[in-house]
Amino acid sequence: MPDPSRPGPKPKRLYVRTVRIGDVETSELPAAAEVRRLEGELERVGRLVARGKLTTPSGDLLIFRAVSLDEAHRVLRSDPFRGLAGTTYEVLEWDPVTFGSGANLEPAPARGSGRLTALLRVGVAVRDLVSSLQWYHEVLGFPIRDLDEATGYVELSLGRGASALSLVAPRREWGEPYYSETVARIGTSTGIVFRTDSAAALELRLRSAGARITDPPRHQPWGGVTLRFLDPDGNEFLAFQTTPGPGGVPLPKHEKARSRPEPHRAKSGRRQAT
Repeated sequence: MPDPSRPGPKPKRLYVRTVRIGDVETSELPAAAEVRRLEGELERVGRLVARGKLTTPSGDLLIFRAVSLDEAHRVLRSDPFRGLAGTTYEVLEWDPVTFGSGANLEPAPARGSGRLTALLRVGVAVRDLVSSLQWYHEVLGFPIRDLDEATGYVELSLGRGASALSLVAPRREWGEPYYSETVARIGTSTGIVFRTDSAAALELRLRSAGARITDPPRHQPWGGVTLRFLDPDGNEFLAFQTTPGPGGVPLPKHEKARSRPEPHRAKSGRRQAT
């Protein structure tokens, strides 16, 4: 293990601060503004990983980054829960073996440094906006989130907080190279992946609407089922169904059919980048 006292990059570690609240009166607990102030400061310098409430018994949980336990305690000097009578206060190093290693150890960029905070929308090039909008809405079930008929701007989304799908019909008035580049994108693989609760049912719905299935539902080594299909303009999408639990939707039986390897899951079941 690297010596944290020597020069060079310090190892990145996660620390957990737990506060178990006993019979403390609500009026004696820190004000919400004080707790948010600490949370905001940790996020500003790229230390915050997560914070939330504990249950059974009730309390407060904070996960943050530090290079050593001593530094972790120094970071928490302004913690409003520190020294609160009637509570159990602990600061522990995160043990990946015990708790898992699913958290990102790389510190996020500090607030205001130009970091990316959300994926808002993905564009799909189509030939005719009106007919495509009807197909995505009626066949795929996308609710319309935003529609501006004057500019031809359309946003579809599967729900609050979900990234939007923006349908883009090329216009010659855009000029070059924008018009030609958009036309060239029509009828290609979009790289967009959806999740579905039933690949078999989705296939039936697509076929009944006249959509072309380029790869029927089939089991993948990571345990789920995938389906590839085209929209009316030939744009290809992939949908996958994860293995259901008890009482879940049954998986289609296509094990013997030739399957394409899916890059977004490894054999072990861990997600990979597409």
